Amino acid sequence: MYSNKLSVQLIGEVLYRYGITDIILSPGSRNAPLTIHFTNHQEYTCYSIVDERSAAFFALGMAQSKKKPVAICCTSGTASANYYPAIIEAFYQNIPIVVLTADRPENYVDIFDGQTIRQKNMYSNHIYGSYQLSESESEESITQNFLDLKKALNTCVLKSGPIHINIPFSEPLYEQTDQIEISFEKLTLPEKNYNSDKYKPLFSTWNNFSKKMILVGMQQPNSELNQLLEKLAEREDTIILTEVTSNLNSSKFYPNIDRYMFPFGEETLDDYKPELLLTIGQNIVSKKIKDFLRKSKLKAHWHLDEYWHPDTYFSLTEKIEENPVIFLKELVKVPPVTSSYSLLWKQLKDERQLRHNDFIKNLPFSDLRVIKTLDEKIPDSYNLQISNSSMIRYAQLFNFNSKNKIFCNRGASGIDGATSTAVGFAVADTHPTLLITGDIGFFYDSNALWNKYIPNTFRIILVNNGGGDIFKIIPGPDSSNSLEEYFVTRHNRTARLMAQEYNFEYIQAHNQEELLKQLDSFFLCSKKPKLLEINTVNHPNSRILREYFNYLNQE
Repeated sequence: MYSNKLSVQLIGEVLYRYGITDIILSPGSRNAPLTIHFTNHQEYTCYSIVDERSAAFFALGMAQSKKKPVAICCTSGTASANYYPAIIEAFYQNIPIVVLTADRPENYVDIFDGQTIRQKNMYSNHIYGSYQLSESESEESITQNFLDLKKALNTCVLKSGPIHINIPFSEPLYEQTDQIEISFEKLTLPEKNYNSDKYKPLFSTWNNFSKKMILVGMQQPNSELNQLLEKLAEREDTIILTEVTSNLNSSKFYPNIDRYMFPFGEETLDDYKPELLLTIGQNIVSKKIKDFLRKSKLKAHWHLDEYWHPDTYFSLTEKIEENPVIFLKELVKVPPVTSSYSLLWKQLKDERQLRHNDFIKNLPFSDLRVIKTLDEKIPDSYNLQISNSSMIRYAQLFNFNSKNKIFCNRGASGIDGATSTAVGFAVADTHPTLLITGDIGFFYDSNALWNKYIPNTFRIILVNNGGGDIFKIIPGPDSSNSLEEYFVTRHNRTARLMAQEYNFEYIQAHNQEELLKQLDSFFLCSKKPKLLEINTVNHPNSRILREYFNYLNQE
């Protein structure tokens, strides 16, 4: 049985023809026609998630894994507003999400009818397209709806980002039929076209610069890109800086940016700064590299990306809208030039690596020691999802395994959906997934575990330092009398009862010996997902991290 509303049948058929068959549903009456239709159509895989904020992040994680659009569907009113945080993240991370919001009839808006708000264009600042369908079943209206749906889904695919389709429904909502009256030929997903010839002049200017830095931000793993960058890293005039979220690995790269960024004086700044900066991918975690490059007054900055071209360092000169692999295949053909730039940076890297090794070999138990231990113990097969704030910053100081795919919600960098994203990723991916999270972000997004789809291969490592320790790390909050109560927000919560409620196997560690013992069995197969809570509350985490950076920067 299907919904008898033609607009619903049309949506269902268009999504199916585009191969968009994963639907995340949240309960409600106004979206009942969509729920009835999707759940009775054998071609769809539907998931029921009550909390719309969590549902949208769940879809983001699923789309991140599958590399294809996922649809979310909710009822009218504030339910649709709860999608917004994940839509923002998907917008900046270029994750394709089809947002389906059911609505009251248009003439019901602002007359104080229940669950009726201004939904039309409500995500306009962070969406690649907003479309309002008609509930009329005239031939003209159905045709226009079809054209709008095609445009919406083409945009979703070509922009690789979220689009919004708002659908007004009048009552009755639950009427069904055993016939689908809408049919048409198969629809084909569009492909993005590039104008590669447009950028050919850049190759002739590449060697006008003897000091070149390539900085790679957040992106999906790409072995071909990795190989091309390795070729460039062999040159005397070029260095490659990466982050854990770059998903690139080579001994020729500089993967731990914050180790090398120290307070440069004017003379040393001139030595180390590049003349040409080529950036690839998206958001950079390191604030230190941003400060360094903004002070460098670059001669040229090229940004190479299929979607975004931000002027992050206030010196952007070229926007290269191209697939990075296609562009770099041509760039590596340009002959290298003689320079001492790479040697200078290599000396710095070797020196900082020695200092890093010297400091961490005698680390006391702390957040930093925990991340070092995880770097050594996480199995090859695991995907990593890392929460924002202090966890991703600690992770930047280590390399992790080259076989681990690493993700973090750095589009908008919020703490609000890390667990839900990780769960969605885990449900969609064939490999097991590990979430490494801090306590504030974990408890904030606890509805992520209100979810019956979590696989028994899913793992959570919760580093509980009793508050938002990030505010004791970043400069500023520690000078305020409000630090502990209003910034750090100290608490005494643990995840034990939550794990019990959501049927997770729960274990904990309070010191290094317990941590090593628990990790010996933590990744073994189990009948339930597992949560390991590591308590670092009474340890000087922020002081140890400051001492670490001070040690690196000693003359």
